[in-house]
Amino acid sequence: MEKRNYFTVNEANQKIPWLEVQLQAIVSLNENIERLRRDLDSIARKGHSNGHSDTGQYVVDNREKIDAAIDRLRLLAQEISDSGIILKDAKSGLVDFPTLWEGREVYLCWHLGEPAMQFWHEVDTGFAGRQPLL
Repeated sequence: MEKRNYFTVNEANQKIPWLEVQLQAIVSLNENIERLRRDLDSIARKGHSNGHSDTGQYVVDNREKIDAAIDRLRLLAQEISDSGIILKDAKSGLVDFPTLWEGREVYLCWHLGEPAMQFWHEVDTGFAGRQPLL
């Protein structure tokens, strides 16, 4: 069984500046990947509609950019995971910090843009079950 890294509220708050940088990069990469994929789809549709299936170097370049962005995204997500933080939603920057409360595991819940750790939830309730820290 894997040993879980638990965070206090203070430890989680100390991670937030680093996490903000990581998550802003992840959100930006996700947006870039989506834009590149839309561009690629558009070029592919235009190529097929005008009878040309060869979309050229642009497609190759876009695919390389997408692959590089995905690799970077995976690396950033792995760094977050390696720190013991659970990345719940890469597109919006939602993470959970495992913690022990009254002898059981719960999650401190933080969302990109929040100033500090303010919420927690049961392991099985997720974001919808967030409750304010007392």
